[in-house]
Amino acid sequence: MFFASASTTVKFHEYPSGNVVHNYQPGTKVEGPIRSISWSRDGQWLALVPYSGITEIVSVKNQLKLLNTIQDFEEPSCAAFQNTTRKHIALGTKNGQVVIYDIKTRNTKKRFPRTSSFITHVGFTAKDTHCVASCRNGDILLYSNVTNNLSCTFKVPKSNSVTCLRTNPQKRNLIIAGSNEGIISLWDSNTNKVKFCIEAHKAPVTSVAFSPVNSDLIISTGSDRQFSVYDIIDNKCIASISVENNITAVDFSPDGKYFAMGSQNGFVYIYDSRNIQEPIHSFQAHKSAVKHLAFQSQADVSNSSSISDPTDFPSNEIIESIHTSNSVEAGDSFIAALGLDKNNTADSMGPEESIKSPEVNKWTVLTDTPSGHNSTKILHEKIGLGDSRKQFSSTPKTSNSQNLIPSASPIVNVNQKSITVNATMSDIQAAAKEAVKEELRSTVEELKSDIKFQSMHSTYQMKRMLLDLQMAMVKEFIKVENFCNGIKDEITIDSRSDGNSSLLEENEQLKRRIEELEQQIASLTQDHILQNGENGV
Repeated sequence: MFFASASTTVKFHEYPSGNVVHNYQPGTKVEGPIRSISWSRDGQWLALVPYSGITEIVSVKNQLKLLNTIQDFEEPSCAAFQNTTRKHIALGTKNGQVVIYDIKTRNTKKRFPRTSSFITHVGFTAKDTHCVASCRNGDILLYSNVTNNLSCTFKVPKSNSVTCLRTNPQKRNLIIAGSNEGIISLWDSNTNKVKFCIEAHKAPVTSVAFSPVNSDLIISTGSDRQFSVYDIIDNKCIASISVENNITAVDFSPDGKYFAMGSQNGFVYIYDSRNIQEPIHSFQAHKSAVKHLAFQSQADVSNSSSISDPTDFPSNEIIESIHTSNSVEAGDSFIAALGLDKNNTADSMGPEESIKSPEVNKWTVLTDTPSGHNSTKILHEKIGLGDSRKQFSSTPKTSNSQNLIPSASPIVNVNQKSITVNATMSDIQAAAKEAVKEELRSTVEELKSDIKFQSMHSTYQMKRMLLDLQMAMVKEFIKVENFCNGIKDEITIDSRSDGNSSLLEENEQLKRRIEELEQQIASLTQDHILQNGENGV
């Protein structure tokens, strides 16, 4: 398995040794740090956006090679693969355009409404129901993949910027973002409400990441030379660790046991989640700041033989098998299935082994003190991992996992004193029932959200159809009215023309009558004068 680190070039490192396997430079020359990187769901392709130039997709199967370039969009700024398929990729541009591109057909599949600001990050929610994008002006845009419209706009509280954006592809529709003001905020895309918000750092937040085994656990890094771990359900900081250099990138390993952080001086640090006081390994990855870190998808390990060539697209059966493998890799084990994981271990442990999570101030610098050890234990419980002295046996997560020991009990807790926790069958059944009930409740909530969304979409479509029908009726009415008005005007013009001719004839008759009368008056006047003249004589 690889993990990629990006600065001005992208390096592919072996995990966990950190040895460089490939070093890839996009474009023809180095102009600045790479803007974004994104693994495909099967872990065989990596999409990267250089500082300037076109988006490139490289394949890491067998050997590193350039697979495809996306030349249809000028000045791309970020890119991200979908969670359910590697066929589609979201692209953001510097001029505010967000599109979904089909890699196989090399055509634009969807084009969302344009914004006026520079797109800095893009991603997808669980099941790819929404595409999320952040802008330089501080807006976070949530686009619906069903209606292709803008569903909602978020803002980090008390901030006008977005420095990092991350979605949780494993569970629920969670979106988290950080700002220059040191604030991180988390939303649920189903309700479009803030679920968690905290002043995480005294300087800009540089990166955030979800734990792949516990979606309620997040880690954030900042330019204040600290990284912190938070529980979004309890709304508190679990641990806060000071480091020697500013941390610029962070990502969890697929199994959630380790996480890697990149620093401003080009170093990469590997931490064990069971002991976060000191890194277990560090190495110089780049000469400049590490801008991005991303672990390769675990599906590449278990399904590498399913796809014969990087240019071939996986069939539906392969996609389903990869999806199933991803679900197993999310941390579901036999213990978790019985409900005896981190949420129920207190019932099976003795009173001296049950740990209650204390409140930790978000600016506390943990040192090698008893309180620090307690915080580390709390973190183990939240992540779902025990320390090296406490391990639970579980079912294999992939087909290539280690063979399961036949004699292993499904519920075993072993420490240096060889303490065995016995559980009766009734306890197991009760725990299994609780686990099933919890799973049913979560499933019902997801179904309710989906039904609500579909009903809202159906209502919107019905309203749109009714509006279109009304507009069509209005247009037809206007056409009929215009036709009738035209006929009326023609009839009026004809009637006016006939009336004018009759008036002219009457005028001519009147003129002739007036002339006759004038002649009669003149003749009578002349006769009258003559008569008066004779009488006077």
